[in-house]
Parts: sequence; C-alpha cells; structure tokens
Amino acid sequence: KEHGPFEIWWLVFQTRQQFVELLALLKSFGEQINRISLLEPPGIQLQDFLDRPFHHRMITEKSKYENLIRASAFMQLRICDLAACLKKTHLPGETVRFNLELDDPITGFLDDDLEWQGIAGNYVVTLGPESEARAGSDAKLPTMKASVGAFTRMWLGVLSASTLAVCDQLSADAKLLDRLDNLIRVPRPTPDWCF
Repeated sequence: KEHGPFEIWWLVFQTRQQFVELLALLKSFGEQINRISLLEPPGIQLQDFLDRPFHHRMITEKSKYENLIRASAFMQLRICDLAACLKKTHLPGETVRFNLELDDPITGFLDDDLEWQGIAGNYVVTLGPESEARAGSDAKLPTMKASVGAFTRMWLGVLSASTLAVCDQLSADAKLLDRLDNLIRVPRPTPDWCF
C-alpha cells in the first residue's frame, strides 16, 4: 500500500509545537500518500490547520479520495461589545491583567456612517473574579495580539489560549498564555448540537 490510505489512531506529543511538527510530517507525505485520516486530539480543532476546508471538500466530493471532515458548525459566535461581555465575566482564580491589541476584520466591510464599527483597538483587559476591558494600554503589562474570533474562542472556553497561539490569530508571551490557561476553565460550549 505505497499510496495509503493511512489511518492514524494514536498521536503522541508532549507540547503543542510537537503536534504541529507531526502535522508537518504528515503533510510531507502529500506527494506519496493519497489519503490520511485521523481523529481530532483533545483540545485541538484540526479545521484550524486547513486552508479552505470546504473548498477541498466540494472539489473531491464522491471521489475515491474525498476530503471529508465529519463535524460542522451551525453557528458562529463572536464578541460584539467587549466591555459589556467582560463586565459580566466572573472567573474564580488569580486576576490576570494584560494589554490587548484586538483586530476585527469586519471593520473593512462596514460603511463609515454606521454607528457600530466593530471592536478593533487597544484595550487593557482584566480577567478574574471581576473582569473589565477599557480602551488604552499600560506599558507595565504584557501584550496579547488577537483577532476577535480567536479572543472570542478563548473567552468562551472553546480552546485554551496556548492552543489558540498555535492554531489561530492569537499571540502572547508564554507566561501570559499559561496564566490564562489556568484561569479560563469553563465548560466547553456545545450549543444546539444535533444527536
């Protein structure tokens, strides 16, 4: 079976960077292996690593080597008012404060005369028993750069901050990521799943 398919039932890695290296190894077989299937490891969403996943699914539909993901999202959630959302956020544990440089791609699609222009900007964020976001920055605090989508996923508990730093548009120093991983421990959201 020189050309596969490969069915991977176990992946062993100690760090998220090692996981990315395993994916790179699998990708390197692309010219030789026609199909690789694997289960999604805990705490990782493989679709984040695919470029245009639905496009590839459509062009390979009903072929011998169909590109198929057996999970679908029926909705997209995002923060539309950062200050209001964080004001209602109460996380047990040590308070974490940081600068947030938030990118909101929707701003490029909104007319200038609209009242709401997205939530892009610089914020000082406090997460803990009492949380808040206020405009500005503090030179004494560490900085996180994130898209609104990645920050929403972290805030909702979809994926940890350190995982999002590997697979989405979120970056911060390792110490801040660890502190956020320890603080944001909420049940993984699964709204309206069909079964």
